Amino acid sequence: MTKRLVLVLVVSLFFGLGVALSLAEGQRATSVEAAINAPQQNSADASNDVNEQIKLLESNDPSARSQAACKLGSMGQRAVSAIPALIKLLGDDTPAQRFYCEKSGSWRGPQTNLEKSSPGEQAATALVLIGEASVGPLVAAAKSDDWRVRANATWALGVLKDPRALETVLDAVRDQDWHVREKAAWSLGLKWDKRVPEALVGLLKDNVWQVRSKAAWALALKGDAHSVEPLIDALKDENFNVRHQAVWALGLKGDSRAVDPLIAMLQDENKHVRSQAAWALGLKGNRTAVEPLIVALQDEWARVRQQSAWALGLKGDSRAVTALNAALTDAEEPVRKTAAWALRLIRIKSGERRPDDLRKLDEDVDVDVDNDEEVDVNVEVDVRRH
Repeated sequence: MTKRLVLVLVVSLFFGLGVALSLAEGQRATSVEAAINAPQQNSADASNDVNEQIKLLESNDPSARSQAACKLGSMGQRAVSAIPALIKLLGDDTPAQRFYCEKSGSWRGPQTNLEKSSPGEQAATALVLIGEASVGPLVAAAKSDDWRVRANATWALGVLKDPRALETVLDAVRDQDWHVREKAAWSLGLKWDKRVPEALVGLLKDNVWQVRSKAAWALALKGDAHSVEPLIDALKDENFNVRHQAVWALGLKGDSRAVDPLIAMLQDENKHVRSQAAWALGLKGNRTAVEPLIVALQDEWARVRQQSAWALGLKGDSRAVTALNAALTDAEEPVRKTAAWALRLIRIKSGERRPDDLRKLDEDVDVDVDNDEEVDVNVEVDVRRH
């Protein structure tokens, strides 16, 4: 019973990270399906609505252009006639409010004034929601002389499931503009094809850190065993964002070759990388990670200490008990709370649990130990944000 509880808990913590990365694409498909199956308006009314929004795509107000694109996307296949106008808008990178286009007849404005997008990004999202009819025009747009058009078209083709989309995204890996290569790396994280890991490994050597970072992120989702060594090499990258993403990717891979390199990252000069390394070792590290994680409980940054306590709890090794008991007096409440959670988990695993351990463990299962949200490189697989 005890082993089963621990297994369920660990599996839940792991899949809570992975599932979030895949659900949003399914939500996109659901949105498109809803648009297709929604009750149809009178054809004349529907046509008038589409034409009205197409006209607004040429408004002098960039937010009005973005909003019109969003509304057209929410119409799904009923807005097929708007595809040429939306393709034309792909090169518009004027800063504007971000609008969220979801299912048929549903859209909403930004939750805060800080959420920014562009009419071009909103047009790409709309084309995704319209669906299959957008693929051909997007493939053509990906050959545009304007890098902004190519970048937004590549992103949209990454979300759309179509063989033509895959070939175009693979071609975009070699684009002369790094913005397009970055979108190609992101898009390949959503594609299933034997050529994808090799293409992403190649992008780990790109001369622009944003591209390398996205490649590491995508390899976490689509990389194979051959991508482990290149990701380990990426731990030496000069840019901390790339190292951070490589650590995250190796944590998900769970390959034994990565344990010692991840232990070394607990000493990285960047606090975000150290925090992510503790997370990765908690998820996939072996017993050799216990002592380094105990040392990391003394890190100057509270987030590293908290992640280390969480990782030690999952390891369930009694060597960590003394250090975790000391962490119960940490100056930061999240560290104290996670240390208490870890100690209960260790007692449960050892069979020495106290009567209230199970109840308190259940209460504390929401301990915040996921990816470091302060680092900008985390990417949501979501058609609404790119």
